[in-house]
Amino acid sequence: MKTTIAFIALLIVSSSRADQTYPGTSTRPILNSAEASDYTKTSYLQGWLPETISTTAADFTVGGSGGFSTIQEAVNAAINTKSSNRQYIKINTGKYSQVVYIPNTDVPLTIYGTSDVVISLSVSALLTGTEYQTLVGGLFAPGDPAYETYVKCAIRTAIGTTCSSVFWVKAANVELINLTIENSSKNVGTDQAVALNINADKVQVSNSRLLGHQDTLYAGSGKSKTLRNYFFNTYVEGDVDFVFGHASAVFEQCTFHVKDDRRNYSGIVFAPSTNPNNQYGYLVVGGTITGDGSWFRSQNVYLARSWDAGVKSEANYIAGTSPNGQLVIRDTKIDAVVINLAPYNKAATSGRKFAGNNNTNRNLSDNNFNRFWEFNNSGSGA
Repeated sequence: MKTTIAFIALLIVSSSRADQTYPGTSTRPILNSAEASDYTKTSYLQGWLPETISTTAADFTVGGSGGFSTIQEAVNAAINTKSSNRQYIKINTGKYSQVVYIPNTDVPLTIYGTSDVVISLSVSALLTGTEYQTLVGGLFAPGDPAYETYVKCAIRTAIGTTCSSVFWVKAANVELINLTIENSSKNVGTDQAVALNINADKVQVSNSRLLGHQDTLYAGSGKSKTLRNYFFNTYVEGDVDFVFGHASAVFEQCTFHVKDDRRNYSGIVFAPSTNPNNQYGYLVVGGTITGDGSWFRSQNVYLARSWDAGVKSEANYIAGTSPNGQLVIRDTKIDAVVINLAPYNKAATSGRKFAGNNNTNRNLSDNNFNRFWEFNNSGSGA
């Protein structure tokens, strides 16, 4: 009798969840091992090999005796060296209620925390330019490397998503490690508030925490240039489209946590807007996708939706011309927070319905379909 009951229970569980069996379904496509071999860290980073980030040198220090009082001051000083050698900025323990802008520069920068470094500010996309000036204007002066970036935001009627960034990287070869970066804005509704915005190539983030709600991590805020980002052992938290953008980004051993303290009827993790001619958008490998307790009860989290940036309606979408987000989630633990049988939602901007390709002779780069795939994932949400 016990064996029979256990077998029936197994049938019930199995029939109520999806699995990782090739080729999947049109609502949840699954790769086989041959297809998955094209989607690796190496292929996404396209020849770039991120180095191990060093935290032993300190050319500039923030906080503590003799250190700069703001991170922006240290960034300005490092850029003004005009050195071709990497400049190291050490941030001492503390909470820094400020923004940090790294403008385009040829000076390679490493910014690292010693322990418990929190960079946190409430910066809503709905702020007026005047409100924004009051909030962050004291950090920028004429002649500073990032002053032009500040001014372009300050003159706006509403600053918008990009200018809501707490930490904004516009320079290549930047390394961030051991930092907590938070946009603490929590307005009810569709309030974009970016914690980390990366608009540059060869940027890596390690051992860090990125906290927010909608649009926490803008991974690739530029459309027309190569943007390779690498994230390792980093925790990302939010509720709607909280990892979004245009980059070719690798998330290795990262955790994505869906919050329920502002919005608890549905959540969305990824919203890539990959160029249709780029085979590689976002790669999640060896990570965890989870959430607050209520999501385990409702299981109403979407893994992703395409952003379709700039496309006003489904009728305006042109396959092969319009953006078509690309995402592979592989070798990752997915907890029971997701909509198992149909975990991908319609596109954010165009409203284009999700169309997965589960044909056995499929072209994985066919832009007539969404380019979202899974492989070898585990957990009750897989």
